[in-house]
Amino acid sequence: MKQLYIVILMMFSTSFLTQAQDTQNNLLTLEDAIKIALDNNYSIKIARNESEIADNNYTWGNAGFLPTVTADYQRSYGNQWFEQQRVTGDINSGDNVQSRRQSYGATLNWTVFDGLKMFTSYDQLAELNRQSDESLLASIEMLIYDITSAYYSAAQEKERLQSFTSNVGLSEERLQIAHDKYDLGKASKLEFLQAQVDLNTDKSSLVQQRELLAVRKFELLRLMAVDNDTIDFTLNYKLANDRSLQLPLLLDNLEGQNRQLLTLKRNQAIALYNEKLAKGDLYPQVDLFAGYTHSSFETPSGFALNGNSNDVNYGITASWTLFNGLNVWRKTQNAKIQHENSKLEYQNQLLDFQTTVKTTFINYQNNLDLLSLEEENLDVAKENNDIAQERYNIGLSNALELRESQINLINAEIRYQNAAFAAKQAEVQLKYLSGLLVE
Repeated sequence: MKQLYIVILMMFSTSFLTQAQDTQNNLLTLEDAIKIALDNNYSIKIARNESEIADNNYTWGNAGFLPTVTADYQRSYGNQWFEQQRVTGDINSGDNVQSRRQSYGATLNWTVFDGLKMFTSYDQLAELNRQSDESLLASIEMLIYDITSAYYSAAQEKERLQSFTSNVGLSEERLQIAHDKYDLGKASKLEFLQAQVDLNTDKSSLVQQRELLAVRKFELLRLMAVDNDTIDFTLNYKLANDRSLQLPLLLDNLEGQNRQLLTLKRNQAIALYNEKLAKGDLYPQVDLFAGYTHSSFETPSGFALNGNSNDVNYGITASWTLFNGLNVWRKTQNAKIQHENSKLEYQNQLLDFQTTVKTTFINYQNNLDLLSLEEENLDVAKENNDIAQERYNIGLSNALELRESQINLINAEIRYQNAAFAAKQAEVQLKYLSGLLVE
């Protein structure tokens, strides 16, 4: 799994390097945005750290297979004041007599049987490690999806800005013609003033659209974890809609490739291991132990002035909890319920995703159909506006007809853009849910 993450990172790194010249020119491609986000995004950094922790935990020692070895050392001193009468009648006394004792040793404890819990723990640690990898890849795919969605949202606002800019150009041209006609006495002042009002209206829409584009760009930078005070970059893209998606294939891929569902499957396996661990408490535990201790002493006041000893001990212990208030039974039953809940959670999430795929696919198809219709309608609106402009220039139509054709053109452009980007967003969501976004 971690190798797959590296492959994903290298894939976008290569794309980033090939686009280096564009980046220097303040052009930002979708691949650039994804690469920067993978490097900077805090959620990905946290997921990588969690994956590393799970990898560190996946050891034989953490599962309980290896023995525990401890060493200890002790040195003590004492002062004695005493008076002793021996059997011979002699008196032996001491004043502030010092004694010293020293000991050191090592002990080993090794659990050799615990109801097979150590084997279950090791398998569970392996599953947790795989789950952390799945979670990391799920975070990466979600980030790529969020970046892609935010990028195309900004691109849509950019397209609208271009349409509004073009519309302002048409209104400026109309104002100039109305002004010239007014100067020549071929048009009324009302027509000239109306052209000025329409131009100001279009400029107001243009200002508002610039604000929307700025907001979308800052949202994109937030996902990229780039703290910039300016948005001095240009989106560099070519919108192409994939019309090849098929609903049966998307639904088939859902269970096998959706990272969130794969993570929930891991939860089922982990819950099953918890159930096995609870059952392991029904069996006895067997431990081996061994130890070595060396001790020495100096006691000038005793029968022995000094001495030392070396002790070796070893053996086996067995313990079996025969009754503990039915807690083992309780833990086992709770683990079974948790395992069942993990299955239900998976089925619930699967149903949600299946429903989302089906409804999104309808939206995807409808917007592709609308895209074809709006493309044809846009061509008609452009031709109609060209004719209206020519007729107005030679005095065969009035300003109202020209303005109407102009409004029809801008509306046609916006509807076309809405259909194109809605289809693209639906396409991106379908690929994300079905695990096809990163191939």
